[in-house]
Amino acid sequence: MARRPTTVRRSLSAALFVRFLGAGVWAPLQVLFFVRSVGLSTSHVVLGLTAAGLAGLAAGPVVGRLADRFGPREVGIAGLVAQAAAAAALMTVRGMGGFLVVITLVALGRGAFPAISGALVAHVGGDDKVTFRARIYSLQNLAMVIGSLLGGLVLQADTRLAYTIAIGADVVSYLAAALLVARLPHLPPVPRQHGSGHRYALTDRPFLAVSLLSGVLVMFDVFLTVLMPVWIAEHTDAPRWTVSLIFALSCALVVLCQTRVAKGVDTPRDGARAMRRSGPVIAAAMLLVFAAAQVPTYVAMALLLVGAAVLTLGEMLFTAGEYALSFGLAPDHAQGEYQGAFAVGVGIGGAVAPTVLNALCLVAGPPGWFALAALMVTAGALVPPVAAVAERSRASRTSVTVTGTTT
Repeated sequence: MARRPTTVRRSLSAALFVRFLGAGVWAPLQVLFFVRSVGLSTSHVVLGLTAAGLAGLAAGPVVGRLADRFGPREVGIAGLVAQAAAAAALMTVRGMGGFLVVITLVALGRGAFPAISGALVAHVGGDDKVTFRARIYSLQNLAMVIGSLLGGLVLQADTRLAYTIAIGADVVSYLAAALLVARLPHLPPVPRQHGSGHRYALTDRPFLAVSLLSGVLVMFDVFLTVLMPVWIAEHTDAPRWTVSLIFALSCALVVLCQTRVAKGVDTPRDGARAMRRSGPVIAAAMLLVFAAAQVPTYVAMALLLVGAAVLTLGEMLFTAGEYALSFGLAPDHAQGEYQGAFAVGVGIGGAVAPTVLNALCLVAGPPGWFALAALMVTAGALVPPVAAVAERSRASRTSVTVTGTTT
């Protein structure tokens, strides 16, 4: 007897919640673990993590293609178990050589995860996958917050044992997620239509262009998590605990509002409009944060909190648009591969964001901030025309397929 769609969705939601809980525990610890417990220099760790992260992006399209061919459930289970093994290997690192090998393995798993989760959501979510993914994103934020609080206890202890327990928790989250994914029924691959060819996602230039524009807009994430804490501490009169307040506010808004913001954003055209709106919203938030350095303490706090709320609205618009575009512009038989390819463009943006934000906001001064705001507006404005090209490209391939099948 087939399992009900609601039951299947709950199993997948539980699997991803558990996995993000583990990620929340480990994310704030990884640099300090290698510096404090392994004894590596901060510069070497940051450089190694950046290089490994870029290398790991290559895994997404490959693993996604496997998920499309063999089914996302089976590939998802195998991928999660492999990632658990890579995470466990962190406990064996004793020097720079082992560090580079292990973090590359971890990064390959991390690069594969969007393809795995995207393929699973595409299959389980069905026609409602964009809204379903928005609910998952809300759960993701809740899990990350809870995990980061647990990670804070590890930071407070700052011992090898505490870090080892945190790594163990991360490993367990992978294995628990794999067990929950195993509860899903077999999700058969969508058959490739006759005459559709063997086009790879990484050769679909319009689709990649949309993902790269998304990579520009996604700099808001690094702006919130990396640049804002530095800006608040070193350039404003606001108390440093404002950083924690901002993170809590942002996560709470996503948990409460993401599904509502995503409502009605279903098609690629809807997604492109949401992306276009996100650009000016993100730009306005960034300028509010910049203005906080020019005013007294309480006004600065107010500007920072309003800026964080506006930035979170931009994040939710971006996220809704991202899901509608990445799912809607991908062929049904290649959802996993295309989700992995989309993550490449977004991942590149996240990787270069610290350097770009440092150059524009901390080095260039006020002109840099206005240039950054202009960049966000421009990237958002370019998404609809580029997405339209991608949609026409997909429609033309479908038309050729239908014609070829008919003849």
